Amino acid sequence: MNSRERVIAVLGGQKPDTVPIFPKIAFANTIVCDDMRVIDYMTDPECMAKACITAYRTFGWDGVALHTDIASEGMALGSEYHRPENAPSEIKHYLMETIEDFERVEVPNPRTTEPMRTVIRATELVKQQIGQEAYIIAWTNGPLNVASQVVPLNELLIGLLTDSDTVHQLLQRCTDVSIAYAKELIAAGADGIAYGHATASSTVISRAHYEEFALPYEKQLVGAIQECGAKAITHICGNIEPIVDLISQNGADVIDFDHVCDINQLMTKTSPEKIFRGNLDPTLLAFGTTGEIRQKVKELLEKAGDTGRLLLGSGCEIALNTPQKNLHAFVSAGRDYGKIE
Repeated sequence: MNSRERVIAVLGGQKPDTVPIFPKIAFANTIVCDDMRVIDYMTDPECMAKACITAYRTFGWDGVALHTDIASEGMALGSEYHRPENAPSEIKHYLMETIEDFERVEVPNPRTTEPMRTVIRATELVKQQIGQEAYIIAWTNGPLNVASQVVPLNELLIGLLTDSDTVHQLLQRCTDVSIAYAKELIAAGADGIAYGHATASSTVISRAHYEEFALPYEKQLVGAIQECGAKAITHICGNIEPIVDLISQNGADVIDFDHVCDINQLMTKTSPEKIFRGNLDPTLLAFGTTGEIRQKVKELLEKAGDTGRLLLGSGCEIALNTPQKNLHAFVSAGRDYGKIE
């Protein structure tokens, strides 16, 4: 099996020859391109495609994921960000000061609006160059995440408690933004769409609030992705064990899980066919030894067993300061311990 076939096998309920390796990594792909800054990756689709493809070939994982950072939809909608040369974007000014201004959120044309346009074009380039050998996903954000990019988080969270009707109107608009972006990414060649929804984590909101303010909109987004013929991946940072049974109801093909979660706990709370991706701690990958990384990979694969329900990945975004030797150790351990008979 090549990389693409390996991932497709798992997503189709079949057992691959070895557990696919597919970390969550974006601008950190630039660590394999000595002459490329993060700002180059963020703003130049040819640089983004080059970094993703070079990292894929250098480390030998099974998929490529295209996106910028948490600022993508907020910037497209009009929030102002500072983009350092070699770091993620920093918010300067939100589109709105209060959720009552929700009508200011209007669906942009992703093909003509930055930074969406850059990621769409980079997706096209990656598809052209390695689309037959690698599985390609691109990223958008879940509605609560999009909302947190256009209005201060404390204003949004207070609104969950005091003005739910207005929050729902805002979230519907944010859902429409995510759907429009996802559709264009799929048209550009993405096999799957992952969406980040950290604001929906049990680390941030309650189970009841997830059920009311996240789940209905996730269902809309997942449904739209799948109607376009792509797979959907839910990525919620932090602890999802208290809500994983609800997350599994959104219909996504894969659930990402962070390093604070236990895969056995997640598997026992969901249906036998649910697929998970995770969950090496990015801090361990950045600061641990190669021996520690190999041991954690071995432990995770032993827990998952010969189920064909795991994509080996990182719990969250791989940091820019991660040593290349540690990523090589992560992949080699996955190949050594992930063989499936």
